[in-house]
Amino acid sequence: MISEFIFLGVICFYSQLCLAQKNILTPFQINLQACVDTKIDVKKIDSSKKLYSVIEQFYALATSETLYREVIYTLKGEQKKMKYENGLIQIFSVVDDDDTFALMSTEKYGTEKVDNPLRYKVRSVEARINQLLFRTDIKSDYQKIKETRAKQVDLNVTWSDGQIKSLNIEFLATKKTLNCVQKDLTDICTCQN
Repeated sequence: MISEFIFLGVICFYSQLCLAQKNILTPFQINLQACVDTKIDVKKIDSSKKLYSVIEQFYALATSETLYREVIYTLKGEQKKMKYENGLIQIFSVVDDDDTFALMSTEKYGTEKVDNPLRYKVRSVEARINQLLFRTDIKSDYQKIKETRAKQVDLNVTWSDGQIKSLNIEFLATKKTLNCVQKDLTDICTCQN
């Protein structure tokens, strides 16, 4: 009887200790909590990618703009590079083994090329880039995107090969800014008022 009581006491002690540990926030989560809406459960967020996913669900997208994109890819056995910046799409080919690139074509967004007439008008830069990268084998992809979201939230996201390298979120209504960067595969966020 006494051993059962001690056993139950030990289990109760450890279960309360475990519950207390689950309620402790990491420094990453504490910084998130200082900036994001109180309705967002920061306990489930442990990376910038998960934070971005929660932001996508919580704040509806109003506008998205690609500011910069650089993709190295292979098309029909030939290695190429596509670069987009300031409305200009450039395609480069590899000249030699030390990854020197030569300019093949330049396309100002919104102008049609004579040798490649389109059957329909491409309505966005993103659609044109996706059209150029269709059926390619992408080796590396680096891009900077600016988003405007509901509830006066602005984002600047830098992606590199599917990973978020930096994420800047401005909460205009509360005048707070959350800056997240990836350093040595660890995501670090700071909240500024």
